[in-house]
Amino acid sequence: MKHFWVTDKKQMKQFVSNKSFDMFIMGLIFMNSVVLGMMVSPSFEANYAILALIDKLCLAIFVVEMCLKLYVYGKDFFKSRWNVFDFTVILFSAFEITSSLIIFRAFRLFRALKYMNRFSRLKHIIDTFLSLMPNFCAFVLAFGVVLYVFAIMAVNLFSFRFSDFATLSGAVLTLFQVFTLDGWADITKAVMSVFPHSWIFFVSYLLLSTLLLLSFILSLIDQIVKQRFYSDNGYHKNPYYHKQKRPFDGKSKQTRYIK
Repeated sequence: MKHFWVTDKKQMKQFVSNKSFDMFIMGLIFMNSVVLGMMVSPSFEANYAILALIDKLCLAIFVVEMCLKLYVYGKDFFKSRWNVFDFTVILFSAFEITSSLIIFRAFRLFRALKYMNRFSRLKHIIDTFLSLMPNFCAFVLAFGVVLYVFAIMAVNLFSFRFSDFATLSGAVLTLFQVFTLDGWADITKAVMSVFPHSWIFFVSYLLLSTLLLLSFILSLIDQIVKQRFYSDNGYHKNPYYHKQKRPFDGKSKQTRYIK
């Protein structure tokens, strides 16, 4: 019985790790994306029942896929972040409450990134994107603080004359529009017509937010250049250290990092 269990598990592992199986799942994900797009289109409203049935069929196959992989890999399945992401998306999609909301079902389409990762050029783009996420999160946090502080100031200064700054959420949205430079001159001139010295507020906000954005872009360029340089030259990922092999004793060698 034990021999049968091991053999069956080995054969199942070969099946779920096969490239053809991955291509089938990726094709199913793309088909599901087309179906979800048709479900939100008024042109296919008459065929909604059929599209919903196809969507549930795709979900059923995804659930079976997840169960097979859990059976094959066991606890090791959760050692991969992609697998954890897959499991979370499928788990939430399987519940009737969330599956009725198409916004949750749309998250299933992000699973295609995992299979795109098999292609070298796409893998490089995705790996670069993931490595730059900490920088982006730091920028969002810093910019969020600046935006919040200036939004509070704007509500206190301009709310009683301008509806765009009447609430904190409205001020945040307006200042974000100013940050994107979409009609910022019109907003600034309208406020300056009532408050002549308000240009100090808007210029200070734009200079500070632009400086943050420029710092973020330069940090991305710096990180990408360092990653490419040290990977091409075989150095350790820490730019301040390099690998050097020195004899640990008379018989063996140990790799040490020398500063």
